[in-house]
Amino acid sequence: MNNTNVNVRPLPDGYLAVPIDAAQTAVPMRICALVRRQAEPAGGHLVVLRHTMDARIVLGCLADAGGAVHQWLELWIQDLSGLAAASELCRESLTNAVLDQRWRRRAEAMAALEGAAVIRTGWECDHPRPVAIDLDAAAPVHPADADSGDVWTLCTDDAVLAGRGLAAYSGSLQRYLYLAQWGPNYPFAATDDTAAAPAGCRPLAELVGPHVPLNPAGGLMMVRAHGPVGYETFCDLLGGGAWDGPLHGRLPLVVDPAVNAVSRDRASAWPDGLGFLGATGRAGRMAEALHLKLRLLADAVAQVRAAVAALGRPILSVTADSFRVHLGPTGRGLPLLWTGRAVLADPGDAVELAIAGSDERYFVPGAGGGMSIYRPASATGQVIRGTADVRIRQVMEDAGGAMVLEGTFATQERMAATPNDLVWVRLPVGGRRVDLCAHLEQQSALAAGEWRFRTIRQRLAGDVVAALGAAKGVPLSGVMFDVIPPMSSPSDLYALGVLAVRTLLVNAGTSLPIALDETLSLARQVQQGGGGPAPLAERIASVFAADGRWAASVGPGRLLAEPAEAGAALEAIPLELWAEVLAVLVAMFPGFGPDSRCADLADTRGGPLQGVFDATIDQLDRLGARTRSLVLIDWRQTREVHDAIRRHLGTP
Repeated sequence: MNNTNVNVRPLPDGYLAVPIDAAQTAVPMRICALVRRQAEPAGGHLVVLRHTMDARIVLGCLADAGGAVHQWLELWIQDLSGLAAASELCRESLTNAVLDQRWRRRAEAMAALEGAAVIRTGWECDHPRPVAIDLDAAAPVHPADADSGDVWTLCTDDAVLAGRGLAAYSGSLQRYLYLAQWGPNYPFAATDDTAAAPAGCRPLAELVGPHVPLNPAGGLMMVRAHGPVGYETFCDLLGGGAWDGPLHGRLPLVVDPAVNAVSRDRASAWPDGLGFLGATGRAGRMAEALHLKLRLLADAVAQVRAAVAALGRPILSVTADSFRVHLGPTGRGLPLLWTGRAVLADPGDAVELAIAGSDERYFVPGAGGGMSIYRPASATGQVIRGTADVRIRQVMEDAGGAMVLEGTFATQERMAATPNDLVWVRLPVGGRRVDLCAHLEQQSALAAGEWRFRTIRQRLAGDVVAALGAAKGVPLSGVMFDVIPPMSSPSDLYALGVLAVRTLLVNAGTSLPIALDETLSLARQVQQGGGGPAPLAERIASVFAADGRWAASVGPGRLLAEPAEAGAALEAIPLELWAEVLAVLVAMFPGFGPDSRCADLADTRGGPLQGVFDATIDQLDRLGARTRSLVLIDWRQTREVHDAIRRHLGTP
């Protein structure tokens, strides 16, 4: 098999490799964007891999002067258009300066996670020149003044912007290009339609002209290796499923011979070269699939843990699409599927709320924080927003100078706030807006629709504290508020639990919603009566023994694409081992009882954010070592010998 990382390969037919900066055209090895000469009707000229809240990721490559591709790349381009899908509360905590700092930290985190898989260009920290692609010349174009040749660049100088009455770069989300060489009479161009455009401010489309925009606003960039196979696709391949290969829009995109080897039509579930036990029958393939799927899942959990540690925040948007699978060099005799390695492709958009005067940390999802099977209903990211009547009862200041306020909160909004929810209120006092964050306590309220609240500790200016004190007992009407559900790294652990269900219990005959529902039913079943003193795996095995339906609904028969009878599947995968696998899954879901790793979606047990993943990683690693023996040892024959020895010795 070919090495999917370092083997030289040709460009796909009909595509160009265009350097992403004019300076790149003079070097032997160039970072390029992959561009289709004729736009694909659905996909356009560029191969867009995905979008995040603040980035557009397109397919690129590392190509030599002859046009041969040495490595496929992801080109991350800062793009603020995704902020339109973020909540207002999220946008209030973001500015250009915050977004740039987040970008730099993400680039550092990805470099720490992936090492040489990240190519440092300097554009992770410093804004590059805006660039578009001239298809006729197959070359990059930097927008410039037609007469002087001066190049447009992103203006990050707050003083220059203020001189033209424009919003400061550091304190807003508006961005402008300008001709820096033109002195005090700078011409400006707005980078998006929402930015204020004074007289003479040119639209960005005018600067780009007929060319294909790549990074027209001069956003920060990041370059990293591209994994050609999606996580779910690889899971299906491990189960013996098929794949149509990568697409650009609706057209097949041939990027690598080794990738084509796993996507071509096949007569057998695993042809020679993909797995060790493809020719040994269903039991052998099932054992090998379990081992490889556990390895893949362990990779995913470890990647999330490392990202949370490096970023200092949860992800809050983990799904199967958050990961890609890199295929490594096979060497002689090593099957291709054994080289797969899951890599975190999207570290998420979680935003830390900017709570004035507080050391407490609260997070909300960025764009795309709505309903998802990878989130429980209590953590959809759907912030409840409304108005309330507020009465301040007490204003207390501690020895450290922090303020805590107690009061009554009443609203007609339909809400079922819990004590862990954070309520962000905007009090109009003293002719100003004061933002406070509090927790609600319905038990101590006196009337229906009312809650007592207590704010978290916040350090506020003396005149603000005095204004709050003067407002004690005064009914404040029409107070804007947001109710924010508690979310932290246990939310990511829940999502990884769903990913584990997708990895091990979903095949062509069972959808993820059904498999997840059955897994959560098992979690509730083994928790009945408080769980009991027996280890979780033993209780799961007892549940299987007491009711044969569990083996059919959450048994190892779902490891392969083709149906497998429950009894035959448990002969291939011993029940005691499968029960340990399910025990890992059950414990990943917060709030299901004493066996859960976390009590709720914000319970980090007082430790670091990444600590909630440690026990799961340890268990998956141990299971990986145990299941390796399934591939190398005939367990059925071993158990028959063991049973014969026990009968001979007369032991039970």
